[in-house]
Amino acid sequence: MNYIFDFETLSTDRINAPIISMAILEFDFVKFTDNKPYEYSELLDNVGLIKFNVEDQVKNHGRKINPDTLKWWGEQSAEARAKLKPSTNDQLLSECIPFISKYIGNTKIDKVFSRGNTFDPIILDYIGLQYSQVIPWEHWQNRDTRSFIDGMAWGTDIKNSFIPEGLESLFIAHDPAHDITMDVMRMQTLVRALEFGAVQA
Repeated sequence: MNYIFDFETLSTDRINAPIISMAILEFDFVKFTDNKPYEYSELLDNVGLIKFNVEDQVKNHGRKINPDTLKWWGEQSAEARAKLKPSTNDQLLSECIPFISKYIGNTKIDKVFSRGNTFDPIILDYIGLQYSQVIPWEHWQNRDTRSFIDGMAWGTDIKNSFIPEGLESLFIAHDPAHDITMDVMRMQTLVRALEFGAVQA
């Protein structure tokens, strides 16, 4: 089985960024080409999502909010900004890797995707180091969706951020659950295009 995960942060510092939230999703490449491929809502419903206590990270663990990142968040959609609000359900960052392990369970892992291998996997590595916890997959299982999509779309004008036809109204950018769901749909759309016909984007 394959997985994809994404962090939302308050800095681009991969070591000291306060982590807002993290989402993870299981998916199967076999579904991409069968007669009942993934639907957006089906994937979104299966996302595992955890939100973290930012105040604890800043006050007790020395993580630093970047003013430029905070300004950037202020320019995003109201739906995305709503995900920043603290709540009584926010978890300590030390719960991140246990949460991932619980979501995966005993499932055999093939590949683990993120949007880019120079950001999210490095953040996760440092969380593991900070709390002396073991990430439940090997570094060589990491893949990134930008490279996957760019490779599949080589020779076309399709960008790795394209929105497959009909999904525009469903997508909330910078909501990690939506970001990973959309990346799976992008990959599926391109795989099906190569298998069955032209992509519509």
